[in-house]
Amino acid sequence: MRVGPPRGATATLEVTVTPDMAASFDGEQVHPVYGTAALVGHMEQVARSMLVPHLEPGEEGVGAGLDVVHRAPVPIGETVVLTATVATVGPTKLVCEVLVRHGAAIVARGSVEQRVVELDAFRADVAARRSRPQAAV
Repeated sequence: MRVGPPRGATATLEVTVTPDMAASFDGEQVHPVYGTAALVGHMEQVARSMLVPHLEPGEEGVGAGLDVVHRAPVPIGETVVLTATVATVGPTKLVCEVLVRHGAAIVARGSVEQRVVELDAFRADVAARRSRPQAAV
């Protein structure tokens, strides 16, 4: 990884909650609000935006840790703003603290840890973990 983003650097992501982001299980909507699964995906997305510009050719970022507290519902149609702030950066690690706001209220917070891996080695590891051979694409 090239020199990573400096500690304290930030990125934001604005998301309008859509029905496909609602709290759902087995294809059935449980509540018409921003689901935790969608929220986690957006937390990873905004944190990843801090890492990608610093990757070298042949490197990739992978999720290595996640800590989330989801405190309040956000109805479908409302907008949230996710802000990732670099907390820790190292040669192969980036940790971002993420705040999720709906208006002035903090509705979720947490941290996303990413590790930098050599892409070919990672792909080989994935292939070695397959329980049955996969057809070539």
